[in-house]
Amino acid sequence: MRKVLLVAYEGKVKGEEEPFDTVKEEKPLAVVLGVRDVIPGLEEVLEEMKVGEEREVEIPPEKAFGERNPDLIVIIPEREFRKRGIRPYPGLPIEADGRTGRVLSVSAGRVQVDFNHPLAGKTLVYKVKVVDELKDMKDIGFHLFRRFFGFEPEEVSYNDGVLKISYVFSRDADRIEPAFVTYVLTHFDDVKEIRMEKIYRRKEKPEENQS
Repeated sequence: MRKVLLVAYEGKVKGEEEPFDTVKEEKPLAVVLGVRDVIPGLEEVLEEMKVGEEREVEIPPEKAFGERNPDLIVIIPEREFRKRGIRPYPGLPIEADGRTGRVLSVSAGRVQVDFNHPLAGKTLVYKVKVVDELKDMKDIGFHLFRRFFGFEPEEVSYNDGVLKISYVFSRDADRIEPAFVTYVLTHFDDVKEIRMEKIYRRKEKPEENQS
């Protein structure tokens, strides 16, 4: 069984006040060690920590999101955006060739796009706490579901290698389900089968105003 921790943290760029990411202790994040759930520098720290322990750590770029790569800043003709009905402007996030980037500048029909991670080249500072360690597959399934879907399942059980999860259906959840199932089956050898049960509920109609 892989080591699974419930973690709370606040991440900042060194020298900046505003955090770029925060996970509260009331709703900690399930982190599976050894599968690149978090940046390498943070995972190294988590490997050493005990339940209840808190640390503040500084993580250099090479153990965070890497150094900035000038080869990932490219020029794309503006007409390519126009063909897709997109009006490019500085700061616009875009997807291209399976990569995420943002527009840096638009000039003379040329659009400069940066495909580096926004935090590439940055030294990061994390305040991190290990809230708990999960050792029961039922608990692991519950917290991983919440991490992937953003809400809690209705019911979770685990017996004889079968993980069963019931949840309220939505189109967004339906799209997420394959990634969740693949993740669990890939990283937890004890799980031989996953049964996902979708619950369909009638939406309450708003009450008509009584005059």
